[in-house]
Amino acid sequence: MRTPACFEDKDTRPLIEKLCQQNKIDLQLLTELCEVTQKYSGSGRKEGIISDIANCIDAYLQRESA
Repeated sequence: MRTPACFEDKDTRPLIEKLCQQNKIDLQLLTELCEVTQKYSGSGRKEGIISDIANCIDAYLQRESA
């Protein structure tokens, strides 16, 4: 999957990181969820999005429990 441009922009990335830190949001999880959303955006199909989101959350939970 391709990372959304806002996560690669040198001006925007620090703002996203700061907001994640302030709100106790895992940056990697947010990035992965945005990638999934971008992947399905405009495709007109919803098949697979729920399982892709679940996979992102599962991976996050595994990282946190390790």
